[in-house]
Amino acid sequence: MNNYKKIITTIILVLIPGLLISLYAQKSVDLKYNVNKGDKYVYNMHVDQDIAFDANGQTMALDQLMDFRMTSKIDDKVGDDYYLSTSIEAIKMTQGIFGMQITYDSEDPNTSQNPMAAKIGEELKKIIGANIKMTMDNRGKVKEVDASELTDNDDIANNISSGTNFAIYKDGKVSIGDSWDGDVTPMENSDMKVNMIYTLLKVSGKEATLGINGTITANSIDDQEMNMDGTMTGEMIVDVKTGWLIKSVIDQEIELDIDQGGQKFPATISGTITTTSEKLN
Repeated sequence: MNNYKKIITTIILVLIPGLLISLYAQKSVDLKYNVNKGDKYVYNMHVDQDIAFDANGQTMALDQLMDFRMTSKIDDKVGDDYYLSTSIEAIKMTQGIFGMQITYDSEDPNTSQNPMAAKIGEELKKIIGANIKMTMDNRGKVKEVDASELTDNDDIANNISSGTNFAIYKDGKVSIGDSWDGDVTPMENSDMKVNMIYTLLKVSGKEATLGINGTITANSIDDQEMNMDGTMTGEMIVDVKTGWLIKSVIDQEIELDIDQGGQKFPATISGTITTTSEKLN
């Protein structure tokens, strides 16, 4: 049970880059963030994935649905820099394993009556309501992240905060078909690396569609040795005027080996993450 709990917790953390991680007619456009102090957005993210892992000689298959509700607020704007705070307000998870279905809903206390759901809830409650504070410039380059409220373990907080819901834009104008790189720089004490290649696919009215092709790698999470290699492909629709995410659909494929007490637990994660964002004020 302890191994199962730890593996599930690790897999949830791997998802975040995909959370927290896991965003124009033929003409040149200058994509960048143009929002105001006090603006507030709500995100709704739906994760539909299959997970398979080996533990103690057994292969376990897990079908998982997860829904996250998050809010981001522009706390301040100084020059080209934005100061934001983001919090996860609610999480719902339904998963099937060993022929059983387990549901946890942070907004429904009755779901915690299931012992396994209660154990999962203990881990998820550590991130619900906590603020991630971030500073980024108007091209989406992250300069600083403070995720210390997420958990007492700084290493977990660092890995969670290495993801982003924000596209990284190229300096200057881009045209249909142009591509550019965007690296999410890992925080201190974190070796998770996210590299994204963005391609401007089309411009339609007030929306721009970006193609995404990215990789995720890591050697440790939460002081736990592991090897992780993954890919992300999909599209993001962003607001041309503000640069803010409207909708993204990302397919994610991840392979990892989790090392616990000298034992390796290989796992694969295959799923789709759909995120929508809407301005609240």
